[in-house]
Amino acid sequence: MRPFGGRDPRELNSSQTQALSHPLRLRILEMHKRVRSRPLSVETLTLALRQTREYKDVKAAEVRYHLARLQDADLLSV
Repeated sequence: MRPFGGRDPRELNSSQTQALSHPLRLRILEMHKRVRSRPLSVETLTLALRQTREYKDVKAAEVRYHLARLQDADLLSV
């Protein structure tokens, strides 16, 4: 199974590579991969992330920003 939406990492463009350079974005991608049947809302992502030690203080605005960067890089659909 290939990560990054089935793409080979060698096929990623520079904006996609840059989008993947932040650990929160990688975590968001991982969460979306687990629930492929429907897009996850900012609120759902924020609540789920707060359940983890690394992101217990994450704010919805942070999640919204990083989600938008992944969408801008075409790594997640809107």
